[in-house]
Amino acid sequence: MKPLTVWGVGTTRTMRVHWLMFELGLDYETQRIESRTGETQDPAYLKINPKQKIPSLVDGDLVVTESTAIMRHLRRCYDTLKYDEYQQSVEGQAAYDEWLSFMLMELDATSLYVVRRHRDLHQIYGKADNAVSSSIAYFEKMITSVEDRIKGRQFLWGSRFSELDIHLTILLDWASAVDAKVPEAFVAYHSEMTQRGAYLAARKFNFGELQLPTIPV
Repeated sequence: MKPLTVWGVGTTRTMRVHWLMFELGLDYETQRIESRTGETQDPAYLKINPKQKIPSLVDGDLVVTESTAIMRHLRRCYDTLKYDEYQQSVEGQAAYDEWLSFMLMELDATSLYVVRRHRDLHQIYGKADNAVSSSIAYFEKMITSVEDRIKGRQFLWGSRFSELDIHLTILLDWASAVDAKVPEAFVAYHSEMTQRGAYLAARKFNFGELQLPTIPV
């Protein structure tokens, strides 16, 4: 089997990858480099990822960057988490794309990542209280708009755990850290997801023993 190496710890993006690794039960090595330590600018790492971002996956001769792309690659290549019938259907694939786009853009980039930059990292990006408060309000509006689609569901997509559950759970971790209000259906869902053994193990692994303090969201 080809060797697997994950570069990066200490962020929500790296948490996504480590959690899926634990769910898949894969043996892999970790290079514990972090953001804002200068390690992503090391010449050896730049050969792997010239974008100077983490995480990166080295799978034999293949390098995959961007956490979402890494998770999709791993899910396709390692069948520990088999796709159910719905997940393989045209309807299911459309639902996957819709959920993924919604979470990455509306809940993450447009909302919570703005809070991360202008509150938690204001020394770098500048303090912007109005941007923070409006971004939290927008997150609350967006998460409420899909409340009916999560009620009574064990998993977000189909009948089996998927990388979409990883995305949503970590977003809800993050929402809790910034005191965003979420509907009760998401509170119940989040409570179940955060009891998974792979989540707990990955959280400890990803956020433990860091060089720089971070907010483990």
